[in-house]
Amino acid sequence: MFKINQVKEIRKEQIKNSFIYTIDNFYQDPEKILNYFLFTESRPHKENQKPSYNQIYFDDRRHQINSSEIKPVYKFLSQICKQEPEDTNINTNLIKFNSSDFNDYKSNYWWPHRDSGYTGIVYLNKDEEYGTNLYENISGKEEPPRNCPEHFEPWRKKSNFKLIKSIKPKFNRMVLFDGCYFIHGMNICGDRYFGDEYRMNQVFFFKPNHIVYEYS
Repeated sequence: MFKINQVKEIRKEQIKNSFIYTIDNFYQDPEKILNYFLFTESRPHKENQKPSYNQIYFDDRRHQINSSEIKPVYKFLSQICKQEPEDTNINTNLIKFNSSDFNDYKSNYWWPHRDSGYTGIVYLNKDEEYGTNLYENISGKEEPPRNCPEHFEPWRKKSNFKLIKSIKPKFNRMVLFDGCYFIHGMNICGDRYFGDEYRMNQVFFFKPNHIVYEYS
């Protein structure tokens, strides 16, 4: 199912000292993959975290499926970013929001954070707005604070961050960027996902060791 199209173009963009890679029309059959995720049970993200407003003001969910079928995709992306995967699971991000003053996207960004190394995202909504933002912290302090639970105070004041780039999504677009170098988070710029539709993508996480993992 997770078969990559023959890649004709990898767009490469440099921001500061890091490269962002973009591949459109990534999978051969993205509709099949989308339906697979829609009809496969997902679980609440960080369901044991307390305190938490997940399942109250928003619904943040994940798939984490062990399957050898995805390994060629990890191998392909490893060859681009020169980093070893954190795991070789099929991983997703799914989120939707309730209409509530808690979800003040006009004044706040959703959970700006760093990952371990390069991060790959395949966008699975037919959407060209709600992509991924890259930030610089201009608050002069750690933001969010280290002891702050993600699902308790996920919205962080826009005034604490400078927006460096807003990566545009597109159905079946793969974007690969250094999630450790860039503070980043999803771009919630309107109320599209304040209903029944999940903002959905498949994600790939890598470790910054600059070694390409060899698969058997």
